[in-house]
Amino acid sequence: MMEKKRYHIVVASIIFAVLTWIAVNLRDEYTVVKQFPVVVENVRAGKALKYPIARNVNVRFKGSGWSLAGLYLMPDMNYFIDFSTVGSEDFIITGRELLEHVKLPVVLHPLDVKPDTIILALDDYKEKHVPVVTNLMLSFKEGYGQVGSVRVFPESVVVGGSRILIDNITSWLTNFTRFDDLRAPVDINLPLEEPQNYSLTLLNHSIRLTIDVQPFAEKIFTGVPVHALSMPPNREVIFIPPKMDIIIRGGIDQLAKLSNEDFQVSINYQFLVQDSSVAVTPVLTVPPEVKVIGRKPERFQYIIRKKL
Repeated sequence: MMEKKRYHIVVASIIFAVLTWIAVNLRDEYTVVKQFPVVVENVRAGKALKYPIARNVNVRFKGSGWSLAGLYLMPDMNYFIDFSTVGSEDFIITGRELLEHVKLPVVLHPLDVKPDTIILALDDYKEKHVPVVTNLMLSFKEGYGQVGSVRVFPESVVVGGSRILIDNITSWLTNFTRFDDLRAPVDINLPLEEPQNYSLTLLNHSIRLTIDVQPFAEKIFTGVPVHALSMPPNREVIFIPPKMDIIIRGGIDQLAKLSNEDFQVSINYQFLVQDSSVAVTPVLTVPPEVKVIGRKPERFQYIIRKKL
């Protein structure tokens, strides 16, 4: 029984000591930095912010621990900017006017405000379609690879904001996303990068991203004929040998759909006439989503003669 009473005495003593320590330390002066989210109000229809305004304002305060504690007991404090009286002419807010925009729970005086100056003005609102650019890092499991290009839907998004700023926007990035050890197709909704300030808005906030990933293999296409292009009607070219073997790497499903007709080996007749060498390297045209690993032969001898 006595041990239980002593236990409560020990706990009460610890709590009292902690509270005393807190009370003593809160009388000292400290310097803290508090971040206030910016809230933009009363922007008239058809208008947009002419100049970029950051989404947060950072303020450095100095004061007693008791005073500064009030900043964190009310976490939903914001920095309000009212545009009801703002027009096309520039209007400047400085850090000295902080207390007109933030309702502090205690009397505190800021040491500095960042940004120290905010320029307000309105411009005509404009919207613009811009292409989406992916911001990706891809790596694949051994034996697998990407087939075709990365596809996004929609391919463009609508950006709205100040006419001056919108004219300089040419594309919009997705959030940076990393995919490691891929061995299956990707089909996800990917967020777009959020505007860093209130001067721009996105009408879409995500796109659909698809990446075709397949096991990779190699395949040989034998006997693809070599052709001379732009031939005169009374001439013919005989290539030695007359055909090329092509080694291709790509996705298994993709390779299964290809045939010799998907490849073209050719060279322009005018080049043959002007060339004095005994062997030439023709141009190889392949489907855009495969990789050429090898070709045999690479160079061909040829004979130009009158058509029989």
